[in-house]
Amino acid sequence: MFGKPLQAALPPAAADAAQAPTPKRGWLERAVRAAARGLAYHLMWRPLRWEARRMWNHRELHATWAAAIPLYGYAAIHHAAGGPWWFTPAASVAAAAASHWFLSRHDVLPITARTAAATVAVAGAWTTAATFAPFDPITATSWAALTMGGTVTWGVSAPARRWRSARIRVRYSTRRLPGVLGALTFAGVAVAARPAVSGTGRTEYPLRLTQPGVTRRKLEKAVREIEQGMDWSEGSIRGIIQDPKHSAASRIRLIHHEGGIKARTVRFDPPQMPHSVYDRRWLGITDEGEPYYVTPVIKGYGATHSMSGGATGSTKSNLLRLRALLAAYTPTLIWVIDLKSGGKAYAHLLPRIDRIAVTEEQAAEMMADAAAMVPLRAELLLPEHNQVLPASDVAGDEGFCAVEIFGDEIRTIWAKTRRSAAPIVEDTNKVTSESRAFNIGVHAATQYWNQDSAHPKLLPNFTDAFAGRTRYDSDSQFLLRRWNRYKTSELPAGAFYVQSSGSEDPILLYTPEVTDSMLMQTAAETETFAPALEAPTADRLPHYRNRWAHLPDNLLQYASEAQKREVREARIRLGMEPAPGAEHGRAAAADDKPVRLIVSEQIDDTAALVSEINDPHLRALAAVHLSPGLVSTAESNAAVAPSRSRQWAHERRAEWRAKKLVEQTERGKWQRTAGECDFIAGVLAAEETIRARRGTGAGGGGEATTTGPDDTPDDLHIHPLEGVADLDVYPDPRSPGGAVAEGGPAGGAADPGVARAYSP
Repeated sequence: MFGKPLQAALPPAAADAAQAPTPKRGWLERAVRAAARGLAYHLMWRPLRWEARRMWNHRELHATWAAAIPLYGYAAIHHAAGGPWWFTPAASVAAAAASHWFLSRHDVLPITARTAAATVAVAGAWTTAATFAPFDPITATSWAALTMGGTVTWGVSAPARRWRSARIRVRYSTRRLPGVLGALTFAGVAVAARPAVSGTGRTEYPLRLTQPGVTRRKLEKAVREIEQGMDWSEGSIRGIIQDPKHSAASRIRLIHHEGGIKARTVRFDPPQMPHSVYDRRWLGITDEGEPYYVTPVIKGYGATHSMSGGATGSTKSNLLRLRALLAAYTPTLIWVIDLKSGGKAYAHLLPRIDRIAVTEEQAAEMMADAAAMVPLRAELLLPEHNQVLPASDVAGDEGFCAVEIFGDEIRTIWAKTRRSAAPIVEDTNKVTSESRAFNIGVHAATQYWNQDSAHPKLLPNFTDAFAGRTRYDSDSQFLLRRWNRYKTSELPAGAFYVQSSGSEDPILLYTPEVTDSMLMQTAAETETFAPALEAPTADRLPHYRNRWAHLPDNLLQYASEAQKREVREARIRLGMEPAPGAEHGRAAAADDKPVRLIVSEQIDDTAALVSEINDPHLRALAAVHLSPGLVSTAESNAAVAPSRSRQWAHERRAEWRAKKLVEQTERGKWQRTAGECDFIAGVLAAEETIRARRGTGAGGGGEATTTGPDDTPDDLHIHPLEGVADLDVYPDPRSPGGAVAEGGPAGGAADPGVARAYSP
């Protein structure tokens, strides 16, 4: 009743019934057939399958002859088809250029980009020759020789052998990694794609997280357990990062590099030299074989600051020299603080350097000038600048040049424990925190970044950090976030962990070596288009005019002719060297003959401006505030002491501030806000106001203001000479504002000889 009814069996057909039955084979025949199948399987098929599988597992070893066979077949087909002869060399050149371009940007083979391009070019040249006669004995012999030589070289090369072993281990680890992660309660983690193996053995495993409870943070906390489960050495997992090719949080990359970090030799061969301050600058290659660039000045943002740390021998000074060398090719003012070698490390680049400091006092003056540049350059901002001062794009362009300050071993000037470093710390804090929009960048290096080497208020102002080899891993805690994940104590010389603002994980960077010959060549190539600081800023910096006065004598031989003239002029202005002709004047004055004496005084611009003020003490006070930069209260009081009290100077400064002639930028610091001529007119008006308020007339202020016999300016003293009488003083027609004293010998006619003395 239920189910499908079965069909009845039909009787065999007549043709099938008439067919004769198959005779049975004998046991001997069956045994022979079975033995033949066994021998064929065990002696032929199984060895061939095993060898094919073995060759496939070691397929990287057979890459040379596996590529040579298709080339020979292509030559035969090209010859038989009668193709154009120029097609093969053109394709070979394109392939060589493409291989060089790809391998110079991606480290996927254990050979350099030049070696790979040369190999492709040689193969293309042989293929071009083989297209004319592919079966010629010479062609076949050369093909066999080249193939054998390439195979042997590829097989015995140590980097190639390490690279092949790494790829074999990666294939095994790819199959094992999901199971190990599942055993560690990270189920559902799968290898999303084929892992990428670099030429140095660095491997990136692209993972996909399918379970909601499994996150990248949890995997980072279990790094040590993953290494133990995979039988990897401790510290071989360099990090777990977000996959840059995907935006989903479930796509991550596990970076593994077996063994410690090996030193790498990097040649100074940037893809392109910078020409603008906005151009990227090449600092070396990363652990992935990619070029690494920095941009010291960013459009719309301004300058960046960087700090480098590392023990002795970590080549942090070489990193600063590399940055200075690249900055020399751009319209950038290079300021150097070299307290480590006294300027010797930058001596060969001296013609391109705008300022160098080798002592703590000179470093303090440099940072004071940099701090004074902040308000001065702020005055140059225009509405169209959008609060960021535009920089010169190319050398020789009209614009505001960038300033980069390189400081090596800055512990002695920035340390928190040094009381004498408090002023320079304040200036540096002003520069690093406020100078970004004015194209002033600071790049400093010291052995260990902590409170003993840099004040805590300075550390947050730096945007980039370079951590070299340290004595202990904990020495990098002020440079790297999550520093305990990175073994900086095992870094080789020339390698740095680089971490920028906004980046979560650092990048391992290998830098090239910078030699003195490279600096000398750079200085010779870039001296002609060295920029100059804009005049509105340079004229008002307190120490900029005499910046070359204290250049060490051992560095003079490296300076340019223009710098040597500036050294000479600065030393003459400061009285460190005699002026030209001063020896002749002294010799003439020492002569026994009666002489006519002419004393000439050249009054500078400041003296000409304050000459309208009759009161010498008020004139001295105004002259101090006419000087560029900030003026301290102590300097202002010292200008009128001891003839005038501090209360007298304080009353004048208060009135000047009320009339908006000066302002107090910080405690104990005064800055002139009015122009020079307006300032002098305002000083006179303020003095009249004080006198009217006191009601004392010409002697206002309760203190005498009339000029006495002792009020002669210090820069004009005429001393009587023995044997000289009838001394007359009259204006010097050759020098506006100058004075000449003229006299003849006592009791006789004037001698025609003339002796002249000039004030500095």
